[in-house]
Amino acid sequence: MGRKAKVSREQVLRVSRQLFLERGYDGTTLAAIASRLGISAAAVLRHEATKESLFVVAMTPMDLQEPVPTEFLTKLSGEEDPRIVLRKVAETFVPFIDARMGENIARWMHARTAEEARTIRLPFDPRVRPTAPQRAIGFVEEYFRRAKRAGRLRIKDPRSAALAFLGSLHSYVFLHKVLVALDPPVPLKRYVNTLLEIWMRGAIQESGKKRE
Repeated sequence: MGRKAKVSREQVLRVSRQLFLERGYDGTTLAAIASRLGISAAAVLRHEATKESLFVVAMTPMDLQEPVPTEFLTKLSGEEDPRIVLRKVAETFVPFIDARMGENIARWMHARTAEEARTIRLPFDPRVRPTAPQRAIGFVEEYFRRAKRAGRLRIKDPRSAALAFLGSLHSYVFLHKVLVALDPPVPLKRYVNTLLEIWMRGAIQESGKKRE
């Protein structure tokens, strides 16, 4: 009777995925994966024969119907303080998008030929409707509609408002992770504070009027 494995295949794939996202394919070694799991490199190879195959399996896009970070909004009535709600949306949505962009960056850096690069897939299946992005936006839109009816938000178009708010968060990740537009990056807390200030007070001031 063989010895029982110290870790499951799911654990190996999860830790491998984390390291590939953190360090890229070339920067991740079997020894590093094994060290984080507390097992030997040989034990890692019991789950996948090579580092290459481990990367392919570990980086396979996740199930489309996995929970999206805005799903918690379905449990809200719309009477809640929008400042608290929108902050929570931002603090959960940004890490989610950051991870998804990180997956594609890792796959792109691993691609060795133009042909291989063309095989990189979206982190969701666009054939399955509603898609993950559609669900994420839909949850925000419906919350905005409830908050508007409750008198907690003053917006004319909940759908466009949902797109605008999530788009601002998506842009934060894209500008920092993909374009590396700012060095050092603007901390997420500072960005969210500014975003909420714009939503709460507005940024444009009419000529001749001074805001306190």
